[in-house]
Amino acid sequence: MKEMNVLFLDDDQNVLKSITRVFADEPYGVAVASNITEAMDILAHQKIKVVLSDQRMPEMSGVEFLFRVKEQYPDIVRILFTAYADLPAAEQAINISEVYRFINKPWHWLDLVSSVKGALHHYDLIVENRRLFEETRAKNDELELANCKLKVLYDIQREFSSTISHELRTPLASIKAAIDIVMSGSAGTVTDEQGDFLGRAKNNVDRLNRLINNILDLALLESGKTSLKITSGNINQTIKSVVEAQEAVARTKGLLMDLSLDSQVPVLSYDADKMIQVLNNLICNAIKFTSSGGITVSSIYSTNPNEVQVRVQDTGYGIKEEDMVKLFEKFQQLGDAQQRCAGTGLGLAICKEIIRQHGGKISVQSTAGKGSCFYFTLPIDEGGTIHGNH
Repeated sequence: MKEMNVLFLDDDQNVLKSITRVFADEPYGVAVASNITEAMDILAHQKIKVVLSDQRMPEMSGVEFLFRVKEQYPDIVRILFTAYADLPAAEQAINISEVYRFINKPWHWLDLVSSVKGALHHYDLIVENRRLFEETRAKNDELELANCKLKVLYDIQREFSSTISHELRTPLASIKAAIDIVMSGSAGTVTDEQGDFLGRAKNNVDRLNRLINNILDLALLESGKTSLKITSGNINQTIKSVVEAQEAVARTKGLLMDLSLDSQVPVLSYDADKMIQVLNNLICNAIKFTSSGGITVSSIYSTNPNEVQVRVQDTGYGIKEEDMVKLFEKFQQLGDAQQRCAGTGLGLAICKEIIRQHGGKISVQSTAGKGSCFYFTLPIDEGGTIHGNH
């Protein structure tokens, strides 16, 4: 048995018999009715998707019938057909009953079948769109709730990290001071072996102290409790000063440091201390992950878009493709175990937040075994001011 999806209403039995023959081979069932009562009973008991009604009916007009269908079954697609050139009826059908189509008699059976097929497709689209809308709304509600929970958890975690970091600073300072006293020999002679152990302890205390400082820095940046100290400055000069400070470290590894600064870069307004922090982090990473060759630090001024780009290019180990997405996440460290233990996993996350607050973006281009290029952009207005959160 076919599922009844289409209903024809006409008081002419010959028309109904003809319709039954025309649609006999279609994959859906077609019900026919010769009066309003019979039609409404079919609508109540069958899964009708499309209704076609003749305009001239004894009990009420086709427009009135289709309006009743719209009121009770708004999803059903409605089609009006008539043997008369009745323009007012056509207008009513469109404006009052919101019909899908208006068909004149006599109709060709191929056109009629095609119209019904299109109407069935239209019905399925309406139902599917509603399902997708409801599903999307439900998913959005779930996501909104999940986001609210995540925000609460994130705020708790950030506050916890900040509090713990503050509490650890004092005892760490005391431990470091005690180690320094012992290593200096003030508390007695220290053997080479003891000095080695104390040196390791001091290095770990220093690393823990850096981690605490980074956690506090990131917590303050993300919380909005700290603001950028914007001043006018020459970013090329800032880059140059950081490179000069790092050159000695690079030379100890046999690496060359090169500068390529665009003289067209205008005077900018930015937080010099924060920018130095970003540059130090990127250059230190480049030195750490490069065993031969060198590092080139460059600036490029562009007018379309109006921005300054700063690049730190190295000839180091490069980054695996699967690791690229992790780079700017918190507590993510790449490289081998020896390289990882020297870092905190927060440097690039801090860089990203600082650049974001300057209104810019930070990214990387890299190929494993061929080096990396970290770069950030700073959008500027006509007066040379960086668009950021001042």
